[in-house]
Amino acid sequence: MIYDTKENLQNYKGISKNLDLALDYLERADLSGMEAGRYEIDVSHVFALVQAPQTRPQEQCRWEAHKKYIDIQYLIDGQETIGFQKTEAMAVSEAYNAEKDLVFFRENGEGFFPRLVPGSFVICFPTDAHKPLICTDEPQSIKKVVVKVEVQSPTSD
Repeated sequence: MIYDTKENLQNYKGISKNLDLALDYLERADLSGMEAGRYEIDVSHVFALVQAPQTRPQEQCRWEAHKKYIDIQYLIDGQETIGFQKTEAMAVSEAYNAEKDLVFFRENGEGFFPRLVPGSFVICFPTDAHKPLICTDEPQSIKKVVVKVEVQSPTSD
């Protein structure tokens, strides 16, 4: 898991070609003017999902992880708390769905919970369970972009 702000996006280049494309996109795109929807960055290898969800109390949120894609969750407007912990410390509550690239985990009372503000982001790798959309104080509408980055093997270009 990486937690940082927009001015440091380029510090994470070089991990993979796909991640570099995603970071460049976040740095250059006018995210505040984008409507909710899917935006292709590199066919199905890297794409952005602009969302306008409502945050909610922590007990209404779920732990999740992905195997095929890394998530970059970048907050455009509002405030959101997001939980993190390693998947190896958790028990699966719903088996991995390959079509949705999604697995859910049982609550275990653990985790690290940073607050996202506009211009901050987190990068969630496949070993990072995350619990998004937690309200910071009261539920609120937020705007965020989740960039989905296909995981590449170390030998991929």
